[in-house]
Amino acid sequence: MREFGGISLLIAALFMAFPTAARAQMEFSLDEVDEGDSKPAKESEDQGDLIDQLAASDDAEGGPTEPMPQREEIAEEIYAVQQIYALRLKRFELAPSVAFTLNDPYLKHYGLGLAGNYWFTNVLAVGINFIWYDWGTNPFERGTDLVPRIQNQFRLGVPINDWQFGLWANFTYVPFYGKFKVRKKIFQWDSYLIGGVGLMRTKPIAVFDPEFRSFDWRTNIAFNVGAGLRIFLTRYLTFFTEFRAYMWPDQFENTAVDPGAPEDSSTWLQSGSTFVANTSIQLGFTLFLPIKFEYRLPK
Repeated sequence: MREFGGISLLIAALFMAFPTAARAQMEFSLDEVDEGDSKPAKESEDQGDLIDQLAASDDAEGGPTEPMPQREEIAEEIYAVQQIYALRLKRFELAPSVAFTLNDPYLKHYGLGLAGNYWFTNVLAVGINFIWYDWGTNPFERGTDLVPRIQNQFRLGVPINDWQFGLWANFTYVPFYGKFKVRKKIFQWDSYLIGGVGLMRTKPIAVFDPEFRSFDWRTNIAFNVGAGLRIFLTRYLTFFTEFRAYMWPDQFENTAVDPGAPEDSSTWLQSGSTFVANTSIQLGFTLFLPIKFEYRLPK
């Protein structure tokens, strides 16, 4: 019994001594606290980076990730266009055309024309223009019924003149040029001014006394000014349209008839001249010669 009591006392003493040792281990000095805070903090940061790396490697080993979306390729068409498509310098221009008048209410004039120009610079040309109007038909068949209606209703006559041909020497100047696009085709164009002086062959049509009067063709000094637009189909072939104003002094039939001497031709025409201004539209094609022409485009 004494041995059992001694063992019990020994165990009780050990239990009483254990809390004291534990408390001693939980007490730290100020130096020990500073050293303990710095080292474990660094270890915790390294430990956190290591965990992130392991997590990333686990995700990679778990399976392939979805690929990043790629941008779609866009194929853009780029056109290179010269500044000037076709030069006119030292080239000859041949231009057939058709013409018809606009502002003559009494008689329609249809013409077939031909023009030739020589370009002594790239924007200036000198040439001639010829238009034929006389087709051997009755002038009233080419006109309107306005003259007969005036004669029948008002008992009045309207003096009118017929045209045979016109011939002019012209200067041409090109102030504007450019290009435009139709679908994938690029067309070059230029706009020009034209003017000159020449002659116009006309004659009066006997309206007031056709039984006795007949007239011959007369030559008049004529002027013309206009503007045109030219579209290049190739480097040597173009389509063009022109607006022209033709002006000249002309003599018309005398509205008064001398009953005593209707055969006297000196009384058939008016004593003075009348200024005539008529506008016309011309449509045609231009052929630049030579067709093959080597040059360097301006930069």
